[in-house]
Amino acid sequence: MSTAVRSGAAGEVPHEATFPAMLEWLAAEHGAVTCLVDGDRATSFAELDDRSRRLAAGLATLGVRRGDVVAAWLPNGTAWVELQFAAARLGAVVLSVNTKLRSHDVGQLLRQGRADVLALWPSFHGIDFLDVLGHLAEDPPGWLRHVLLVGDPVDPDRVPPGIRSLARPYAELFGSGRHEQSAAAPDLLVNTFTSSGTTSAPKLVGHVHRALVGHAHAVADAFGYRAPDAVVLGMLPFAGVFGFNTLIAALAAGRPLVVQALFDGQEATGLIERHRVTHTTGADEMLRRILAAGDPPERIGSLREAAFASFGGDPHALVTAAEARGMTFFQTYGSSEVQALMCYPPPGADVERRSLGGGVPVHPGISVRIRDTTTGELVAEGGGEGEIEIAGPNVSGGYLHQPDATAASRTDDGYFRTGDLGRLRPGRDMVYLARLGDALRLGGYLVAPVEIESYLETLPGVGTAQVVGVRRPEGDVAVGFVVGDRSHALAEEELIASCRAELARFKVPRRILVVDGFPTTRSANGDKIQRVRLRETAAAVLDQEVSR
Repeated sequence: MSTAVRSGAAGEVPHEATFPAMLEWLAAEHGAVTCLVDGDRATSFAELDDRSRRLAAGLATLGVRRGDVVAAWLPNGTAWVELQFAAARLGAVVLSVNTKLRSHDVGQLLRQGRADVLALWPSFHGIDFLDVLGHLAEDPPGWLRHVLLVGDPVDPDRVPPGIRSLARPYAELFGSGRHEQSAAAPDLLVNTFTSSGTTSAPKLVGHVHRALVGHAHAVADAFGYRAPDAVVLGMLPFAGVFGFNTLIAALAAGRPLVVQALFDGQEATGLIERHRVTHTTGADEMLRRILAAGDPPERIGSLREAAFASFGGDPHALVTAAEARGMTFFQTYGSSEVQALMCYPPPGADVERRSLGGGVPVHPGISVRIRDTTTGELVAEGGGEGEIEIAGPNVSGGYLHQPDATAASRTDDGYFRTGDLGRLRPGRDMVYLARLGDALRLGGYLVAPVEIESYLETLPGVGTAQVVGVRRPEGDVAVGFVVGDRSHALAEEELIASCRAELARFKVPRRILVVDGFPTTRSANGDKIQRVRLRETAAAVLDQEVSR
């Protein structure tokens, strides 16, 4: 594992804990240093500071002020970053909108967040966002005052009639001078991210300047971004907390971030090779594609570390493959509520440990504890499994406009109930196992699906595995799904026989279904396996058995 280059105490913030103060400090410390590489365009810290001030002045002429909401429906790029800092300078809140969303979801999000301004890229990756916006324009939110068109000039006739009077070119906002006086404050809301939270319905998670800026410096310290040769690849959407935290941590370290607007494995490999990228973050499948495209290995030889979230496949095989190339890959931990990159592997973590989620919190002020889901009692360090509860400077203050949901997500003493299953090892090392909703109660024991999945993935012919629980009259039963690697013919009877020989009886799946692939859904943080659909399929298969 590489050693992080630290500027002081972990997470120490050398300036006022606001975005404008951070950028002013970075411009003074690293003015001519490149902070963003966006295609052929390189932007220095001094240029980003200047452009964000000019953009803030332009937004101010539109009446944007403290407390207003600026929605960013943009792909990763320089415009996204300068808009974040410009809005923060005015004391406004950025509402992050995933470019994968369409009219219904975008309209719902704008209404829920009460957006005053919407910035969008009219056309991106073959998608006509103005056409998508046309459906929303039939019934625009009453408080939406301005629509900013980013990128090349747009024919006015292309703008939907319902918002034509609100639309104006983004580029025109840079001619109003510089906004010098910051309206930001450390405890002022500055950004919101979407999350299902712990009570299923979509929510907007609000974070204040202090939380995001402090966490950025803590991540920069813990993840080694301050190394003098560090270059970070940002390939996750900035609209999601995983991509956002990567971006802001790289900036806080005073190091360049290479922007990838839309992930492609071949392109990512080319960016690593061209810019000598040393660090990145992403979904596990992204890293698999980079390793596959990195041939010969020297093409990506500069890559030292990659933090990932495991949404499917075998994390152990991924970490092992990276290890063979001299790279350190590891699962981290986070959520919209507690931010991404919250944990870094403990000192000396081997392949086995790095294949599991979690790690040591990046800031000493982050407190993690485990609560037994049966007894409700706290579990001692080194004890059993339970729900992960977190408190600290990284935690969101709550859900926007939803005080009841915020209260329901907190314990009486202020810890956030994550809805995740884990355990706490010595040395503050938290191990994430599964979402509680995915955990299985088998034979009276709480079992994380990964315990069975990791065994299935050792069997000949099995490439990846997923295990879900199905409620039956006799209690929960496990059902496995496996995708083959074509090295060995797969037969359900043989797979179950192997489980019976090697696993505790209560862990043996009732059925193991061989499938071509797992259903997935896209999110701002990567493609996730739809375990709900797997549960539905498993339940249907077991129901057929009963009906025979």
